Amino acid sequence: MLSGQRRPEIPRGQGIRWTIDCIRELLDYAAGKNVVLTFENHYKDNYWRYPEFAQKGDIYLAILNYMDSPWFGVQYDPSNAILAGEDPIELLEIVKHRVVTVHASDRFLTRRYTLHELKQVEDSVGYAAILSHGVVGKGLNDYSKIFQIMEEVSYRGWISIEDGMNGLDEIRESAIYLRSLMKSSV
Repeated sequence: MLSGQRRPEIPRGQGIRWTIDCIRELLDYAAGKNVVLTFENHYKDNYWRYPEFAQKGDIYLAILNYMDSPWFGVQYDPSNAILAGEDPIELLEIVKHRVVTVHASDRFLTRRYTLHELKQVEDSVGYAAILSHGVVGKGLNDYSKIFQIMEEVSYRGWISIEDGMNGLDEIRESAIYLRSLMKSSV
């Protein structure tokens, strides 16, 4: 689940309340279907003008702290924490006991851009052109540390490779890399 776009006319507190209210309305239905809703620390949809409302950790965590249900958990994506200008390891340490699913993704800055320059392109529609998808384990994320933390909490949930932008060979290489980390943490 996502919180929607960070529209400039919506105050922080109102956006948090709306998101919490929407999630709470879904929880009974999810429980009735035996489905756990997961809330992603998301960056931006390809069709959106603005980044995710709960992209920044303080808003994301404020929403999570209001949710106390066995039918609600975290969809953790380390790349999205980087895109928020935050440390994905610090976020994982905070949410590790609530993680239900993990996106294994890695991002690269194209050319000689910096993450600071990402802020200048936030208002463009879609994904920022200064970012590129790629092989998991070769980008900005420390997957050895991520898997170590997940092993500390005996995580055995889904790990999905969020890739494919550059073809199946990169997905295959990402899978081989991730399997090696899974074997070493078992």
